Amino acid sequence: MKNIAKISITVIALFLGINAFAAAEYASVGVNEGNVRRCASTKCKIMFKVWKYTPLKMLSVSKDKNWVEVKDFQGFRGWINKDLLSETPGLSAKSDANIRVEPSSDAEVAWIVQEGYPLKFIKKQGKWLKVEGTDGVKGWIHSSVTWGFLEYKK
Repeated sequence: MKNIAKISITVIALFLGINAFAAAEYASVGVNEGNVRRCASTKCKIMFKVWKYTPLKMLSVSKDKNWVEVKDFQGFRGWINKDLLSETPGLSAKSDANIRVEPSSDAEVAWIVQEGYPLKFIKKQGKWLKVEGTDGVKGWIHSSVTWGFLEYKK
């Protein structure tokens, strides 16, 4: 029994020693623009770019704990430096989508976002999500056309 307690304490201590992001399933990009790379180094090829609020599913952490292996809504994978990530809840539009002025399919369309467009999540009302674009404009999007932070809150 003492060995189980020691092992549990060791596992908890190791877990708490890892960056807070490792405990979460998703992070979002916290800078205006970031690079996702082929491996965990700035010397590695850039696979794709990401923008502020882009949600990324975290898959693993590098041995030095400075890089996070991530996957985007389309399933593309790569490594991003942990300093570029944020705990701000972000969403991506899974397809071109209407952002409305109220949480209703009958409400006026405020603007249209393209597939992959990153949005900051503000709050949920039924199946509607209040979001904010990188320009600060707010509106409502139906949850069925989004991917990101809400995946693990359902």
